[in-house]
Amino acid sequence: MDFFTTSQINLGPLVLNTALLYILIGFGVGSIFLILVTKADKNLRKISSDIITNFFLIVILTWKLLPLFMAPIDIISNPISIFYASGGSVGIGLGVGLGIIYLGLKMFLFWKHPVGTGRDLSLRDILKPIIVFFIVAGIVSSTLFFISGIARSRDNNDKDVRSYVSTVGNAAPNFELMDIDGQNISLNDFKGKWVILNFWATWCPPCRAELPTLNRFYEGMDKDKVVLLGINAAGTEKTDEKTDVRSYVSTFVTNEGIDFPILLDFCKNTEPCVSTIYGAGNLPTTVVISPEGIITQIKTGVVDTFWLRSVVNQ
Repeated sequence: MDFFTTSQINLGPLVLNTALLYILIGFGVGSIFLILVTKADKNLRKISSDIITNFFLIVILTWKLLPLFMAPIDIISNPISIFYASGGSVGIGLGVGLGIIYLGLKMFLFWKHPVGTGRDLSLRDILKPIIVFFIVAGIVSSTLFFISGIARSRDNNDKDVRSYVSTVGNAAPNFELMDIDGQNISLNDFKGKWVILNFWATWCPPCRAELPTLNRFYEGMDKDKVVLLGINAAGTEKTDEKTDVRSYVSTFVTNEGIDFPILLDFCKNTEPCVSTIYGAGNLPTTVVISPEGIITQIKTGVVDTFWLRSVVNQ
C-alpha cells in the first residue's frame, strides 16, 4: 500500500493524495448508480446513502486523524500540522477495517429490525444498492489506479528521465552540498547508516508544518544508526539583494529552533539539482536510504513520527 503514501499532487500549499482522489471519483460515480438503482424508493436511497457516507467518513477520518493518537505531542505542539499529516497506509487499513465493522453492525441491525415507511425494508433490500455502489466505485477506482500505474511505469522507463532520476530500489547517488555553516557535506560520509533526506523550502507551508516533527524525531533518534539531513531548495528561496540565501536560511533555521543539519541545494549549470536527481519535484519530499545505500522510500507530503520510525526499523 505504498501508493497511499508516496503518490501525491501539489496544488499550491495543498497536498492531495492521488489515491484518495481516485477513491473519491469512484465514490461519485458509484453514487450516480446508487441513485439509478433506488429511483423508485427515496427512503431506500436515503438509508443506503447514509450508510455508505458514514463508511467513507470512518475511513477518511481514521486516515486523517490517526497522527493525533499516534503522535499527539507533534500535533498539540504544532496544530497546523493536522491539516497536512495523515495516517498513511496504516490509517487507510485501520479505517477500512473500522468501516467494515460498521457495515457489519448495520446489516445485522437491519436483519434483526427491518425499517421503512409504507413498507419494511429487508436486509436484501438494503444490500442491493450498497453492493451496486461498491462494485461500481471499485471498478472506477481500480481502473484509475491501473491507468496511473501504467503511466508511472512509462515515466520510469523513459531513457531521458532514468539517466539521472533515482527511484525506489536504486542505489542512492552520492552528492556533496554546503551546509548553513559553510561546511561541505557528502552523502558518502554516512555509509552504513540509515539516511533520511528531507527536501524543503522556507516558502512551503507543508514543509514548515513538518519541521517541528522532524526536529523531535532527530532529538530522539539513535544518531549512531540514523542520519537526518534537511536539504533546502536554495535555488528557489527569495531574498532581498542585501541578504544571501545561506544567511537567510540560517536565520530561519535558528528562529525555528531546528537542530538537524540543513544543506543548501544550489542548482549548477552543468548538473541537475540534488532534488531533481532524487525525484523531489514537489515539496516536501522525504527520501529514505538504507545502510546499504539503496533508496527504500520516496514520500511526497508531510511525514509524521510514526512513519519516520517505521521506515528505519525494518
